Amino acid sequence: MAVILEAYHFFKPSSQLGSAIGLVLTCSAASAVVLVLLGIFRGEGGGYEPGALEEHRWFGIAVGAVTVVAAIVHALAFRKKPRAVTVAFYRFLLLADMALLSIAGHGGGNLTHGSKYLTENAPGWLRKWVGDPDPAATAGGASLSGEYARVIQPIFEAKCYQCHGPEKQKGDCRMDMVEGLFTAGESELDPIVKGNAVGSYLVETITVPNDNDIAMPPGGKDRHTPEEILAIMRWIWAGAETGG
Repeated sequence: MAVILEAYHFFKPSSQLGSAIGLVLTCSAASAVVLVLLGIFRGEGGGYEPGALEEHRWFGIAVGAVTVVAAIVHALAFRKKPRAVTVAFYRFLLLADMALLSIAGHGGGNLTHGSKYLTENAPGWLRKWVGDPDPAATAGGASLSGEYARVIQPIFEAKCYQCHGPEKQKGDCRMDMVEGLFTAGESELDPIVKGNAVGSYLVETITVPNDNDIAMPPGGKDRHTPEEILAIMRWIWAGAETGG
């Protein structure tokens, strides 16, 4: 909002608009500090890819710091006799803040929704244009084939990768890699027991009621349909082959 107002103010300066921009920046600085602190606390909860989390944390801190400085410099730049150097520095800070905010926001989107969130629902031609590979072709570097590639892996991508993918591994469980499907996480229970769907922790989590603490996906997100659950159970009873 401050950038849009400042762009208008650049061509049509007015003291009233300058005051409005100052108010917007002050509110932005205050909220940025609060959000940075909340973000740091949230990150301490774990479940995220460490490298991506660390990068997002520092870009978020940079956004908060630059926003605070921009608000202070704006107050100095547009006093009764503004200095051209101070005004130019303020506008530079505002543009830099927008760039940092874009990077931090994209990183946050990756952590929250997975790295494919911008393209996963895009038309096929657009995914091909941006170089997004066919999710049914590979997973964790392993070649996939058969029922897993055609049916099961797309279900996992749609319903599980957001919390158990490359950027986030809630409960120390990662499902975008074949080996992760058979590795116990914090629960210390095997997600998939080949040939035993009833004994697979994954099946338990996707079949319990919504209000159960272990229900997956968690509340507010689309649960697996009966058809998807049956497909997963049949695949596990058949040996949970991945083709990798």
